[in-house]
Amino acid sequence: MKNQIKSLLTKLGRYSSPNIIHGLNATANYIALGRWFKDNHFDIGVTVKHRGEVFDLAAPALANVPVLYLEFGVWKGEATRYWSKLLKHPGSILHGFDSFEGLPEDWNHATGKAHFSTDGQIPNIDDKRVQFFKGWFDQILPKYKIPAHTHLFINMDADLYSSTKTVLDFLKDEIKVGTYIYFDEFNDRFHEMKAFDEFLKETKMKFKVVGANQILSNVLFQRIG
Repeated sequence: MKNQIKSLLTKLGRYSSPNIIHGLNATANYIALGRWFKDNHFDIGVTVKHRGEVFDLAAPALANVPVLYLEFGVWKGEATRYWSKLLKHPGSILHGFDSFEGLPEDWNHATGKAHFSTDGQIPNIDDKRVQFFKGWFDQILPKYKIPAHTHLFINMDADLYSSTKTVLDFLKDEIKVGTYIYFDEFNDRFHEMKAFDEFLKETKMKFKVVGANQILSNVLFQRIG
């Protein structure tokens, strides 16, 4: 019976458009996402509607203290601008990393290589605390010297598994108790979620969910042990 069902599905696949297959995969992503949170004993807690509201959940702890803010996947700089206003302490440092040439590889059917390109243009943000580092993560991070800090916020908007893993591996020793890690596209079981899952298994670090949007694509974690 199982083989008959599998055979039927392959026949159906011949008549399914890439959009239909993409939609089915997205459905499976959300099912896997819910299972992942349960298996890892994460209480979602606060849910909000928009990404900015997820960021705001960290504001009481970070707004008025010196913070090292590291953003991976800048694109047009919308998140950087938001954090430039949210982090009010003059001693905060905001560093953004991006090739500004788009994704280095295909993400999914709808988002291919070079998507999110700005044709090399770096956002112009009127804040002397902000600095951007242009290039592929695996090339620029080995040359990057992490500034001294007591509070760290990591904004992961790299989308791809390979890029997310590169960043998490690089920052592993800097992710102390109290560090925040935000994921912008966590609802893809083959990419950001997979990279973080492997990171948790490898490091044995313990995190809590500070909050998320309603569909769990934007999720904010904080290390607690």
